[in-house]
Amino acid sequence: MIKKINNYFKLDTKNSSYIIFITKFNHVVCNYYGNYIFDAGDLFFTNEKYNAPTGTSVNYSEEDYNYVLDNLSLEVSTPFKGDFKEPSIIIDNGKNFILDLVYQDYEIHEADTKMKTLPSIKGNLPELVLHLKDLALNIFVDLIYLVDEENDVILRRTLIKNHTNSHIILNKVMSMQLELIGKDFEIISLYGGWGFEGQKAFNKLDHGIFINDSKTGNSSNRHNPFFMLKEKEATYNTGITYAFNLMYSSNHFELIEQSSFNKIRIQNGINPYCFKYTLNVNEEFETPFSVLTFSPNGINGSSQNMHNFIHKHILREQFSYKPAPILINNWEATYMKFRQSTLKKIIRAAKDLKLEMFVLDDGWFGRRTDDFKGLGDYDVNKKKLPSGLKGISKYSNKHNLKFGLWFEPEMVNENSKLFETHPNWAIQDPLRPSSKGRHQLILDLTNKDVQDYIITNVNHILDTNNIEYVKWDMNRHFSDVNSSLYHGGEVLHRYIVGLYRIFNEIILTHPNVYFEGCASGGNRFDLGILSYFDQIWTSDDTDAFERISIQSGYALGYPLKCLSNHVSASPSHSVLRNTPLDTRFNVALFGSLGFELDLSTLKPIEKKAIKKIVNFYKEHRKLIVNGDFYQLSDIKKDGYALWAVVSKDKEEALIGYFNSLQKMNPSLVELKIPNLNKDYIYNLTVRKQEHNIHMFGGLINQILPFRMDERGFIVNTAANYVTLKGEIEEYNLSGSALMSGALKLNNEWCGTGIGDGVRVLGDFGSRVYYVKKI
Repeated sequence: MIKKINNYFKLDTKNSSYIIFITKFNHVVCNYYGNYIFDAGDLFFTNEKYNAPTGTSVNYSEEDYNYVLDNLSLEVSTPFKGDFKEPSIIIDNGKNFILDLVYQDYEIHEADTKMKTLPSIKGNLPELVLHLKDLALNIFVDLIYLVDEENDVILRRTLIKNHTNSHIILNKVMSMQLELIGKDFEIISLYGGWGFEGQKAFNKLDHGIFINDSKTGNSSNRHNPFFMLKEKEATYNTGITYAFNLMYSSNHFELIEQSSFNKIRIQNGINPYCFKYTLNVNEEFETPFSVLTFSPNGINGSSQNMHNFIHKHILREQFSYKPAPILINNWEATYMKFRQSTLKKIIRAAKDLKLEMFVLDDGWFGRRTDDFKGLGDYDVNKKKLPSGLKGISKYSNKHNLKFGLWFEPEMVNENSKLFETHPNWAIQDPLRPSSKGRHQLILDLTNKDVQDYIITNVNHILDTNNIEYVKWDMNRHFSDVNSSLYHGGEVLHRYIVGLYRIFNEIILTHPNVYFEGCASGGNRFDLGILSYFDQIWTSDDTDAFERISIQSGYALGYPLKCLSNHVSASPSHSVLRNTPLDTRFNVALFGSLGFELDLSTLKPIEKKAIKKIVNFYKEHRKLIVNGDFYQLSDIKKDGYALWAVVSKDKEEALIGYFNSLQKMNPSLVELKIPNLNKDYIYNLTVRKQEHNIHMFGGLINQILPFRMDERGFIVNTAANYVTLKGEIEEYNLSGSALMSGALKLNNEWCGTGIGDGVRVLGDFGSRVYYVKKI
């Protein structure tokens, strides 16, 4: 809800209020953002009151000696008018950078927010537009606010209009600026790299400037655009938290500055790094949406607000609340070295295991037998696929599996028909040799001819084959940023605008095809991508233990449905770690499930286990997609991770417990699950797991009538067919008991014996518990 009350604008969600004030000199400030405030007449009490200026201040006008921009919680800030914190807008007008934006007028309406060049949200929301102007230069700036009352989210963006008599240069244009009174805040951000994306970083906010950004040309695996601020004492379930994100897939910029006077300025938007955008007379420039939320209910509170908002207003409606098909991807089974007969074996095995889709990964086209050639071409490699895509897709469908296909349309190899025909279509510096990533170049998507080439070829493949799933990859960072069409300072932004046009022409014209985004894993995991793609390949690291940290990080800002998780082989191809099959499944369970290993070579005991796993996931995937996700402990900090998904009606829940390294005589675990109904009676059971006999090594001789070599032929053969049963654990108890932590789980293995009451986890072991209202 948006209200105008005298010189104030009050933006209310279900549980928060955002109060904007227009000052006596018509500057726009934020008086308050936090817990919901009931309307109480005039909002003067929220004003910051300065009855004397701080020393060495620059007062804005001699009319009021106490009016100092540096003291105000400005919603937009510019250089050289007395505000000495980081500006949110920097414009070169040809002579200097001086800019003074003052309020002119406003609009309040229900917005159908269709952006011209960037991703829009789905659905209509109330919108406030504050029209600002630099009176000397005739530069107009609109501050635009949308209110998602239901999900406690505020959206912001900025629109710049050049009505001067000459072009201007945009050096910095933030989507959002917010200022808060300083408290003892911590910043939670997500850092990483290839194979270890989404790592949580907790940093105490202190005086100075904290920057989280990407300079790779993508939203990047280095620093994700999502971040949080939390009061020091806030936990996962209690305390004040703010969360922020950006609907943008290229270089982003997040800044948090704590001034000498303990004001905290927060900005996010397009990265000003090497950004130099010419805005001609009567042209407009729009920034991507910034997304803000507040919660008094800890980290999980802000996280769930973001999840609910993304489901409702970012993801494609037809798949937003619908579980993804359980797929098998052939990549780690074959890499590019496959034949049609190999793929058919995997398809037959997938059918037997009741999977739902086969996805053919890299290597199906042109000269593509390794990383050095083929990208940019779309002709099917008939040596690998004699019957073409039609043949392998029909074979897949015949075995009750949908068919999906991998693409990497934004790239080109020099060894390809496309490059040989159009070498000028690649991003290159004409003065220097190209610096490549994965032996490939990036196509110049600022060029409409290149965009149309991709649109035509991908649409042709989709329209002439029964393809129901697309994995869209992008496997390198940008280098040699240059274009024959535009200045280098505009290229990265114009590239992503061109890419969004491609998505509009391909993805939005194929509403029944499920799309997965990928960029060497999570190198482009952002809200811009999720505006088109139904999920994102979380990481190329498929090791289950590594994935706990990766998925835990991304799940702070993104719903589980968006996390694409695969059960892979052991030892892991990523880190050569041996991990139990049950743990590989239990981790992948919390997201969109797939498999990525050679199903045709499974042992009988593995086939039996996977059939049970698949059935369990099918029974509970609606809960995983639509429930509220809680993180309750951190694997790095606590030695174990505890996750829970609770249904909206509080009638069921799934709980995941993940061990790191096994300790001798570990403490008992108290299970404490939030947000159940305290008056309900629930049944809690453990998902039945069985233990590979190799887990116990030479101890098997303690239960055998005669001694055997634990790694000998007989035991190895038996391990393919025989397992030891895991513990049985079941309780009927009240919601209040589960929420209080009164439930203690059975003790873990401590070296003195085993039975149906001992939880045998070992290194990287795990359990899943199901809670159901009786």
